[in-house]
Amino acid sequence: LPYRVRWQDLKDLFRRAGTVLRADVSLGPDNRSRGYGTVLLASAEDAGRAIDMFNGYSWQTRILEVRPDSSHQTLTTPREISSSHPPTTSPPISDDLDYTSLYGHEYAPTANSNLPCRNLFVGNLPFHCQWQDLKDLFRQAGTIIRADVALGSDGRSRGFGTVVFASEHDADRAVRIFNGYEYNGRVLKVHYDK
Repeated sequence: LPYRVRWQDLKDLFRRAGTVLRADVSLGPDNRSRGYGTVLLASAEDAGRAIDMFNGYSWQTRILEVRPDSSHQTLTTPREISSSHPPTTSPPISDDLDYTSLYGHEYAPTANSNLPCRNLFVGNLPFHCQWQDLKDLFRQAGTIIRADVALGSDGRSRGFGTVVFASEHDADRAVRIFNGYEYNGRVLKVHYDK
C-alpha cells in the first residue's frame, strides 16, 4: 500500500468492489503505515470482485497485491482479503459493542459470537500496540478470532483492547498466561470481557 494511505482511504477504494465491513492499515510503533492492510468484505462474491479489480492495480504509484487472507480458510462468509504483504485477519465478533467510539471507525458486525468466556479484556497495553501486535502476542494461547485495540478520536491507542478466542479453553489459557505478564515494560491486566 502507499504509505500515506489510511484505513478510510482503503475502505473508500474497496467500496467500488462491494460492501466493506472493515478496513485496516497496519501501523508501526511510530504510527506510520507498514505498507499493508486488510479489508473485510460482506460476501465472498465481493471479495472475489475486489481481488479481480485491485490485484495489480496501480494506486498512488504503488502496485497493489490483493489476495484472500490464507489464515482463515475455514471462513466462507464474510471473506477477508489482504492487501500486500503478510496475511492478517480480524473477523467480526459481537453485536453489542460500539465499534465507532471504541475503535475509531465504522464497523457493522454480521455474526453473533457472544458465547460466554471467549472474550477477553486486555488493559495497560503499551500505547504503540496495534491490533496485529495484540493478536501476535496472544496467539501463543490459542486460536484467535479477533483482536482489537481501542482508539481515541485522535486515532491513538487508548491503552486497552479485546481479544476473542475460538474456544473457552484458549481464552482461559490466555488469562492464565497473560494476566500480570510484562509486555514492553507494562504489566498487562487480562480478564473476561463483560
